[in-house]
Amino acid sequence: MKKAILSLFAITAIISLVALRPSTTAPKSGQDAREDSLIADRAKFVKQIKEAIAGKEKLPAEQVFKNIKIFKGRPAEQLLGIMENGWSKSLGVSCGHCHNTNDFASEEKGDHAIAGQMVTMVGKINDELLATMPAYATKDRKPRLGCSTCHRGEAHPGRPNRR
Repeated sequence: MKKAILSLFAITAIISLVALRPSTTAPKSGQDAREDSLIADRAKFVKQIKEAIAGKEKLPAEQVFKNIKIFKGRPAEQLLGIMENGWSKSLGVSCGHCHNTNDFASEEKGDHAIAGQMVTMVGKINDELLATMPAYATKDRKPRLGCSTCHRGEAHPGRPNRR
């Protein structure tokens, strides 16, 4: 009886170890294939834009890009960083979600306008609501919302991206 229990325990342990072994088919980056393709797509467009603005990276965004409404005064390179590492990742999308990638200044896509309105909303929440909650916002604690607070890698909060 003891041998049977020990044998059963050994078999269970071996099966568990095999089941817990990392998959050899998983992407090396540790992310799913969809995220890997988004990273590659973003990198492609950011590279194109960086090449197009070479030498102008430190100039204010509105002097380098057309139709800048929100990030006036910020360096052009910072705007690219916000788009690539902030908004795109927070929403789980690439540049083409909000922009016509042949004309980034175009406002033909509705999500372009929504993004601007969302920035205004987040600013109001941070500056007018969270900052005025004395039990929550203290001199040592300055809570802030950002895109990922609600979006968490999804273009539409509460409604996962269609894959």
